[in-house]
Amino acid sequence: MRATTAEGRIRSRTDELERALAPFGGRAFRPDDRARAELALDDAGFGAEFVPAELGGRLERIDGLGRVVRPACRRDLSLGFGYGLNCYFAATPVWTAGDFAQREWTAALLMGGGRIAVARPAVSHANDFVRDEFVLRRDGGRRRLDGAKTAVCNYARARGLTVVAGTEDGSHEVLLVDREILPADTLRTLHRYRTVGLDGCEFGGLEFAGCPVPEEAVVGEPGQGMNLVVRCSVVTRALLPSVMVAAGDTVLRTAVRFAVDHRAEDPYGPLRSPYGREVLTGALLDLLIGDSITLAAARGIHLLPDRVSACAAAAAYTVPKLLQDSAHDLSTVLGEAYFDTKGRYGAFGRMVRDLPLLGQGHAGTAARQAMLLAQLPHLARNSWLNDEEPPAALLRPWEDLPSADLAALAPAGASDPVVPVLSACDGADGELGALVTAFLGELRELRDRFARITPGDGLSSPDTLALTDRYALVCAAAASLGVWREHRAERPGSFLADPAWITGALHRLGVLLGLDVPKAPSESVERLLFETVMDRYERRRSYDLYETSLES
Repeated sequence: MRATTAEGRIRSRTDELERALAPFGGRAFRPDDRARAELALDDAGFGAEFVPAELGGRLERIDGLGRVVRPACRRDLSLGFGYGLNCYFAATPVWTAGDFAQREWTAALLMGGGRIAVARPAVSHANDFVRDEFVLRRDGGRRRLDGAKTAVCNYARARGLTVVAGTEDGSHEVLLVDREILPADTLRTLHRYRTVGLDGCEFGGLEFAGCPVPEEAVVGEPGQGMNLVVRCSVVTRALLPSVMVAAGDTVLRTAVRFAVDHRAEDPYGPLRSPYGREVLTGALLDLLIGDSITLAAARGIHLLPDRVSACAAAAAYTVPKLLQDSAHDLSTVLGEAYFDTKGRYGAFGRMVRDLPLLGQGHAGTAARQAMLLAQLPHLARNSWLNDEEPPAALLRPWEDLPSADLAALAPAGASDPVVPVLSACDGADGELGALVTAFLGELRELRDRFARITPGDGLSSPDTLALTDRYALVCAAAASLGVWREHRAERPGSFLADPAWITGALHRLGVLLGLDVPKAPSESVERLLFETVMDRYERRRSYDLYETSLES
C-alpha cells in the first residue's frame, strides 16, 4: 500500500533501496560490485528520485532526497554521489529555470535510466577540477561552443550535459546539450581523470570544437547563467552534507564492528577504555549535529528560500570538517586494521579517502567561506538576536512541506534562518541551560565583531575567516537545539527528545569553540550516548536522526 504522506513515502523508498543494495555492504566495494549495484539501482528506478513529482518522478522534498540516496552512499560514495546525486545537481538548473521542453526532456532521460553530467564554470576560488572553461562564441549568425574541461563526472556515459560557458561579453550561459544529436567531430571524449578518493566516479575530459548551439539550448534568461549557477549552488550545499552523513555512519559502524570483534581478546579495548568510549560517542554526536544542520538547510529550501543561503553554506562547510575529524579519531580504534583495504573493515579506509574530495565540492571550502562572509556582517547588524525564530516545520522531519520553488532561492539571505532558535531556548534548566547561555554569549561576540566590518574592509583576512568558522559551529548548535526542542514537544519519549544527546552535542561544539563549558558532560550523559552507539549497532539502525533499519 502506498504511503499517504511524503514522510511515509520517503521512509518506504529508503527501505526499498536498502533491500535492493543488501548484497553490497560491510566491506569495501570492488569494481564488479559497483557495476552490479548500479544495475540494482536501475532496476529500482533510481533515476526517478531526481525528478520532481510534478514531472512524473518521486522527488517531493529536498531533505527526502538526501535520505533516499543514503543507502547507496553508506556502501560506496562513488555509487551514491557519482552515479546518483550528481545527476540531480546537473539537472538542478533545468528544474530551476528550464522551459517546459527542457524539463520534459531531462525528466524522461533520468526516469529512463539515463545520466546527465554538469560542466561547471571556472571561478577564482575554485579547485583544479574546474579551472578550465568552455567558451560560447558568435560565428556569423550562429553561436558555437569551444574549449575543454579536464574533469567532468560521468563524462563518457552521460547523454545529457549541463554546460556553463563563458561568452565574449564576459557573461555566462547555462546550456542543455543532448550529445546524441551533436554533429560529428564537435564533441570529443578525452582521457579519464584518475583520483585517489572517489576513484569509482568516472571523471574525465570533454572537448568541444565549433559545436553549434541553438537558442533553445539556453537554460533560463540569456546572459544570466552565473546568477542561475549561484542560486543552484544553494541546493548543492544543502544536499552534499547528507551524503557525508551516510559515509560517516559507515565509518562509525566499521569502528564499532572492529571493537566488538576484538572485545574478547582485548580487555582494555575501546569498548572498555574511557578514551575509546569517548571517541565512539563523539562520532555519534558529530553525525547528529551534522544531520541537524543538514536538515535545516534542506528544509529551508522549501520554507525559507530567501533566507537559507547562510545555513546551507554553514552546513557544507562544517559537516565535512566534523566528520573528517571524527574519522581521524576513530582510526585509533582500528589501529593497523585501518590499512585493511579489502576485508571486513575495508570500508573504513575507503570512506576516509573519499570524504575529503567530496567535501571539497566543485569550488572548495573557500567558496563556502566567501558565501558566508558576504552575508554575515549584514546578518550581524540586522538579524541576530532580533529575528523571530523559524517555523517549527523547519526542524520537524516528519512534517510535509510545500513544493520547493527553486527560482525563489536567494544567493544571500536578508535574515538568519536558524540561530534565532538559541534565543528561543534561553532559560533552559540545568546543564543544558548553561550551555545555551554560553552559545548566546558567543553569538553576541560574533555580532559585535561582524557588525564592525564594512564593505571596504578586506573580507578574507585570517581574522574574518576564523569568525566564519565560529559562526558555522554556532549555526550547527542552533539547528541541533531546534531538533531536540521539536522532538521534545511532538515526539516525547524518543531518543531525540532526551536532553542527554543535545547536552552532549552542545558540550562538544562548545569545546571546539573554546567556550566556558564543563570539561566533560555528566557521567549519565556519556553512559546514555555510549549505550545508544551499541544499541544501534546491534539492532542495525542508522546513526543519523532517523534510526533507519539497515539491511547490511
